[in-house]
Amino acid sequence: MSVTIEDTRTRTGARRRTGSGVTGRLNDEWARLRTDAGTAAAVARWAAESPPLAGCGCLDDVELAVQTAGRRDADGILLALLRLAQGGDALAGRTVLQLMLGKAIRIASGHIGRDSRDNLEHAAVAALWATIATYPTDRRTAKVAANLAMDTLGAVSRELAHARTETPAEPGSVADALGEAAARGDDGTGDLELLELMAWAVDAGTISAADATLVLDIYAPAPGQEGGRAAAERHGISWPAARQRASRAVRKLARSVRADDLAV
Repeated sequence: MSVTIEDTRTRTGARRRTGSGVTGRLNDEWARLRTDAGTAAAVARWAAESPPLAGCGCLDDVELAVQTAGRRDADGILLALLRLAQGGDALAGRTVLQLMLGKAIRIASGHIGRDSRDNLEHAAVAALWATIATYPTDRRTAKVAANLAMDTLGAVSRELAHARTETPAEPGSVADALGEAAARGDDGTGDLELLELMAWAVDAGTISAADATLVLDIYAPAPGQEGGRAAAERHGISWPAARQRASRAVRKLARSVRADDLAV
């Protein structure tokens, strides 16, 4: 089945994929929600009830607020939306999903080669929905976007582990390690957390610099580059070999993070 893809721009200038794939359908739905009169009333209610959302009059305002807010302010906005969602507000949950959709698609791209892109994106979106519904808003109040992304990565990896015996991220691997590391800090973005964690692991002698770079390229590629198989090709190794190296590296990383937590 062919998939029609077009690009549209948001008010902030970012391009969004549209079309018949899961990402395109979600973006098409979001475009309709942004212009729906009922959503403006819902956002106005959020702004009145939740101080972090004060001043927001439409969904575009919420997106812009998260994108331009500082670390703690962005956490506050996401936590407010998560609490609304878990209280039964479907639009609030859909808003968090849209805000995190790019991360979910990058997670799916990191597993290219294990299933079709559409199936992987479906798995990532489903995992993100589940994460939004169960996120512990009272306990994990810092680095919320990074925690959502890492929990989603862990869920996708566990699902794929049932179908494949060799996975680059299994239960208790980089997703959990990052989640635990993120809970200890207060500043930085999701990708920065991963970079800092990798630097710590290399300095500690836990993993090699080459393996750290490979894991970063698979899960957090530079803007304009793809992760997964494409990252392996850039490193001049096969995708199966890259999966094995990443799997070993993240298991070592997870053990070291947990050992460090116990020492603290």
